[in-house]
Amino acid sequence: MANWPESQDNPRSMGRIRIPLHVKLIFPAVFVLGIVILYPLISSLVLSMFHYELTRPDQTKLSVLENYTKMIHDDVFWLSLKNTVIFTGVSVVVSLIVGLIGAITIDQLPQRLAGVRGVILVPWLIPGVIVGFLFMLIFDVQVGPVNMILQHLGIIKEFLPWLMDDKLANIAVVVANIWNQIPFYILMFTAGIKAIPAEIKEAVIVEGAGRWEEFVHVTLPHLRGILIITSLLMIIRNFNNFPLIYTMTGGGPVYSTTTFVIYIYRLAFEQFNIGYASAVGVVWCLVLLVLSSLYVKMLSKQDQL
Repeated sequence: MANWPESQDNPRSMGRIRIPLHVKLIFPAVFVLGIVILYPLISSLVLSMFHYELTRPDQTKLSVLENYTKMIHDDVFWLSLKNTVIFTGVSVVVSLIVGLIGAITIDQLPQRLAGVRGVILVPWLIPGVIVGFLFMLIFDVQVGPVNMILQHLGIIKEFLPWLMDDKLANIAVVVANIWNQIPFYILMFTAGIKAIPAEIKEAVIVEGAGRWEEFVHVTLPHLRGILIITSLLMIIRNFNNFPLIYTMTGGGPVYSTTTFVIYIYRLAFEQFNIGYASAVGVVWCLVLLVLSSLYVKMLSKQDQL
């Protein structure tokens, strides 16, 4: 019996679908992601169209848009949206600026102080729950060092209840979050600065440009791509930040530090209102998608100028 060679002219292989090797290799990962991400997303979308309470499954009924119209009159929903945007915006902007300054400073350090870079990265490696407990002690009304330092400097006369006041609690949570994520920006910007060709820096210096001109015309343009990626990652991370906020305040006092993710947790696992929690989760995902798209478009347009 003749053995037909494996080719396009082989009659046995003419009806066979040839799958490229790279598709075969990534298929397991795509399959797992589909189960872990796509299935919960579709399930949330379906559940958002039902009036479904976990403690009353017999009263489940199709409501389609009832959960979404309910948000219009839900004051806590709008407060959580406001808190999420403020928490994310302030954290990203301040961390970006401080991280960029820190990266430039570290880049100027002599080689004998290279170990400082590793120490600076420690806050980024600490889990959010641990950071939450740490800053609970730092902002403690009785033994917290923040109150002691401010009183010693004469800024305050009495200790402030940082985590029990609606305005002060927001400040405390944002400060803790900024401290936790600044090292990430420093790491990324330091890598970007190291990747800038030395010839370009030398040419700018030879032409008589100062440090500021070098930063504006050389460093910043080379870091634009890293700036877009890191900021987008941090926007997503801060929108999803649950452990730090929940550990420090639990979303309180009342709802003053409640973000989308905290509000969804309360609806689903404290009030057991799965349908409404799913609807809020869908809106939360859409808001994050819109903000991320606008941010990327804005920086991309600036890059084309």
